[in-house]
Amino acid sequence: MDYFEQLEALSAQQGGYFYPWRSALGDGNGEDAYTQLVEAHLSEEKVVLDAGCGHGTDMLAFAPKVRRFIGYDAVESFITIARRRAAEAGLTNVELVLANSSPRFNGGAARIPVADHALDLIISRRGPTNWIADARRVCRPGARLIQLNPLPGPEVPWNGELPEDLRRADNPANPSRPELAVQVEAALTAANLRLDEGRVFDVPEVFSEPEELYRALTFMRFEPETPSWDVARPHLERLFARHGPIELRQRRFLWTAVVD
Repeated sequence: MDYFEQLEALSAQQGGYFYPWRSALGDGNGEDAYTQLVEAHLSEEKVVLDAGCGHGTDMLAFAPKVRRFIGYDAVESFITIARRRAAEAGLTNVELVLANSSPRFNGGAARIPVADHALDLIISRRGPTNWIADARRVCRPGARLIQLNPLPGPEVPWNGELPEDLRRADNPANPSRPELAVQVEAALTAANLRLDEGRVFDVPEVFSEPEELYRALTFMRFEPETPSWDVARPHLERLFARHGPIELRQRRFLWTAVVD
């Protein structure tokens, strides 16, 4: 399956895009910082776009605080779920669009599905970065861009103790911090924009139960050889017996820019 087929399969499996495991996340993490930063820039007169809105979790939190909330995503089932959630919540200021802003789907140039100079704020939690190229067209002067990008974690010493088909693997789509910072800054420069601030967050994520770690290790893995929980269970229980609670690192890159 390609990436979007995987996302559709994930939606069918769990009803949207979210992390299906329970863990203890350290204070001062990027997810909380992103939420706080976005909320600091919301107000009742603003029009906000969520690039890669998923199944609408941020929509439910942010849309009641702004004049108009627009979200788009390339995964049809995510948009379907988000529309249902907006209707159930009685949100009348929300517009949700099925769209892919990648140049590959728009004749070679990135395209945000919004009219010119319509936005006061673009946000994106773990969404695409291709929209940056079209941000100046759709934003009003003074508009702010805020995005949170996942970063790969460091190698873990216990990885080699697991069977190969259960080992933690970095996502090659998530570049390292220096590469990502350079890519974002280059994309902003190409769009005649400037990075305002970039921060890296690196906090522990602690798993206390083998089954929760199993969910994290097999997230977004649909290969036939991916072991079932019944097969993986004894390996993970031995891992916990040797090491106790298992720690991963949750790393995020949070950046902002302003349209002058």
